Order: sequence, then structure tokens, then C-alpha cells
Amino acid sequence: MPDEPLTSGVAEWTRAVELDRLQPSCPIAVKLRGKHVALFLHQGEILACNNRCPHEGYPLVEGALDANGVLTCHWHNWKFDLKTGATVYGGDSLRIYPVKVEDGAVWLDTRDPPAAERIERALQQLDQAMADFDTARIARELARLGKAGAEPELALARAIRGTYSRLRDGMTHAYAAAEAWLRLRDTLADETQRLACATEALVYIAFDTLREESYPFAAERTAWNAVDFAAAIEAQNEDRAAALLNGAIAQGLHFADVEPALAEAALAHYNDFGHSLIYLMHVRRLIERLGADVEKALLLAWLRSLILATREDLLPDFRRYADALAEWPAGARLVNAKPGMPPGAEAFEGQSVRDVLNATVAAAGEASARHLLRFDERHALRADNSVADNVGWLDFSHALTFGHALRQQCARQPHLWPQGLLQLALFVGRNSGYLDSSMAAQTALRAWAVADETAFHERAVATIVDHGLGLPIFPAHWLKTWSAVREEAAAGLPDGARTAMLAAVNRLIAVHFKQRHTLRTAHQALGFVGKED
Repeated sequence: MPDEPLTSGVAEWTRAVELDRLQPSCPIAVKLRGKHVALFLHQGEILACNNRCPHEGYPLVEGALDANGVLTCHWHNWKFDLKTGATVYGGDSLRIYPVKVEDGAVWLDTRDPPAAERIERALQQLDQAMADFDTARIARELARLGKAGAEPELALARAIRGTYSRLRDGMTHAYAAAEAWLRLRDTLADETQRLACATEALVYIAFDTLREESYPFAAERTAWNAVDFAAAIEAQNEDRAAALLNGAIAQGLHFADVEPALAEAALAHYNDFGHSLIYLMHVRRLIERLGADVEKALLLAWLRSLILATREDLLPDFRRYADALAEWPAGARLVNAKPGMPPGAEAFEGQSVRDVLNATVAAAGEASARHLLRFDERHALRADNSVADNVGWLDFSHALTFGHALRQQCARQPHLWPQGLLQLALFVGRNSGYLDSSMAAQTALRAWAVADETAFHERAVATIVDHGLGLPIFPAHWLKTWSAVREEAAAGLPDGARTAMLAAVNRLIAVHFKQRHTLRTAHQALGFVGKED
């Protein structure tokens, strides 16, 4: 974005240099009021700009100015129109300064643009940085946004509104992780770590929408009706469901008004490895943080992901789920079951519903944590397995984040406990075949036990923030799993569950993820194509 005329009131003219010192072949660098400025005499006109290249800060006074007034920074060949500040080649625009000649001297107007202008400029340049998936520039523009007095929530809300229709399959971990990154940022004092969190929030969104076209949602509006919404979801009719959400918004309804129907839809099936419920929790938190302006975008993106979600309870391995849900005893209460084991009759007696259900989630959570601790990593590294055995660390971490989202949602809608608990049980069962049979649970617990929780959380934050991983899905899962377990521990867990969950996260953040599976992909492709005819 080119530099624009200043509108912040009276000019602040500062004497820069004597006119006779400025020669066409000899630009001059000066420091005025803390600003480093480069001055050029070009075809009889004096031009002034920030001497620090907006890319990496190298001195532009050492650059080359051509006959057309284009200034080239020799370090990375970025080029700028020195009359407007527009970038000819590169990314960030260049600040230029108004000039006048008076009393034999060159004077510069060094006043800063108003905060509102600087904020808008940073937001516009963030749009371009995200479109280019330029992570360093995203960080710079966020830093400029902060310097102008704005918070990253402003940029995130704008990014969500600008990208939700470009998510071909609906909401992804990018939006969910953005909420978690900003929540982590809230807890940090170090400005570098805080900027890193804000940058990660936008980088993942940029990654998931890179070069994606828009996939518009239906614009029709239909009066909100929860029963009709459930039917539209069951029929996988996105247009009908979107029209109902559009109608709800037009009626002045907000997330809290439609949340009960959304949660029921999320748990109507064992949807897409639990993503539908996990995402719904993050949608609620994003709306609470960013406000009603993002409600429509988030609701529609979440809706599309739900419509397209795999309904895993329809797979042969999980068909027993529907029967188990139908057989759930009315008013049944579960407690005191051994970790990972079905409760006996004694587990239903003498406990409040809240205590019973929380204990059940804790038990299933402990079992899930023990499974993660005993995961045989060879399955994640194999190159000769079938597609059905493409199992990795995230298959295990989802059980913990789903359990956390389940507790959060069922505290608001207790009648959803049966669906949620049975689906949590599916997580425990589906991963059992990938455990290291030579590793006892207690051995794994001792190996990864967390002795000092404060020190562990500090180390976890340092690892997550400075993750060094190329694909954003992996640090996002580190963050979301650690955050879920920390919230569960803070809410109160039985000692066994607390110990197991913290140990599981300890192991998870020590993983060196294999981010791509080139040989596995080739092996499976050959096997698949060989059987096509």
C-alpha cells in the first residue's frame, strides 16, 4: 500500500540537511527525532524515505535509484517507487516523507500518521501477507499493528471474515488453534512470545486458505427452527441448514440461542474423530473474544465442516454405538469405574449426577492418556502399512481434546452426556490395537511422569511457542492438547487421571513428528492401483 498524505494536523517540519550537501550521485542518511531517513536528489526533485528497508532493515541509502524513481535495495532486490512508497517488487510498502526547501535547507515533515491510518494500513498489508503466506511479513505487520495501538484480535476477526468461505471443507484446526494461540498469549508477559502467538494464529489460517477460491454459502434466509436444522444436518443439506442459520442471525439471535441445536448436531453421530464438538467449543470462545461480527462467518464455516464430516458410527467397527446409545438406561449414573474398564453395577450408586459423569470422563480420559503413553510409535513411522493402519500421534491426542470439549459442553447441556460418553469410549477402543504390548502402563507413567508441574508447563510453553515445525497442524495439536489437559487439571481431576494426562502431554511434546510420508504414500498408491482392475 503506497504511503498516503498525512492527515494528523499541523505539519512538524524538521531541518534535515543543508541543500548544497545533497548531490544526485550522493544520497544522505540523517536521523531526525529518532527516525532514520534517506534523502535523494533525483532529476532536480528531493525525495525522502525511511532509510531502513521495511523487509529486513538494511540501509536504503546504499541502494540504487533508477531514472524512473525506483529505488532498489541491494540486499534482497526489493524495489520501491520513491515518490509514493509503493512496492514494485517485494512486500511491505516504504514510508516516504513530505519535503520542502526553505532558507537554503531541506526540511522534512516528520509527524506520524494518525493511529487509525496506521492500523488500517497494517490490516491491509496483513491481507496481502496472508495471501502470499509470508510468515515473516505477517509478524512484521502484526508488530506494526501493535505499535499503532491495536490488538491482534482486530486482525483475527478480519481474517476470519475474509477467509471463511475459502475453507473448501469448512472449519479446520486453523480457527480452533487461533483461539488457543490467543488464549496462550493472554498468559505471557514476554513481547516476543506474545507476538509469536499472534503470528501463529494468522499463519495457520493463511496456510489453510492459500490460493483457495471462494466457495460461497447460500444467502437465503429461513426462520430459525431447531428441529428443521437437525433434519437438514441429518440430510447433509448445507444450503437448507445455512438458510436456517442466516435466518437466526437476521432474527437477532446469537450463538447462545442456537448453541443447544448445534451441540446436539455435533453429537448426533460420531463425527469426524470428534472434530465437530471440539471445533464448537472454539467457535464459542472465539465469539466471546471477538464479538458478534464473526458469528456468521464462524457458524457457517463450522456448519460446512459438520455437513461434510465422516459419520464414523456408520462404519462396521462402530455400529454398536447406536445400539449402546439406545440401551442407555434412563437416569443411569456412572462412577468409581476402574480406569479404562466398563463400570459395574456398584458404580451407579450413591453419587450425584455431576460427580458421576465427571468421574466417568476422568476415567476415560485417564485411559486415553495411558494409551497415548503406550502408543507404539513404529506405527507412525511405517512405510509398508495399509491405509487402514495410517495411525499417528494425533489419533491419540484427539481423545484428550474431545474429552475436554465434552465436559465443557455437557456442563451446559447435561442431556448430551450419553452420546458424549459413548463416543469417548470409542476413542479408547479404536486405539487399542496400536499400543506397545511390551510397555506396561505403569512403566510408561514412570518414564514420563511430571514431578514439577510449574516447571513442566513453563517448558511446554517454551516448546510450543518455539516449535520449529513446518506444518502448522502439529504445533496446533501440541497447543490444544496441552491447553485441554491443563484446564482439566485446574478444574480438578482424580490423582490417577491427573498423573496420566500430564505424563501423556509430556510424551507428546517430546515427539519428533514425521510430517510427510513419501514412501508410505507411494507404497499405498501402488497397492491400490494394482487392485483396481
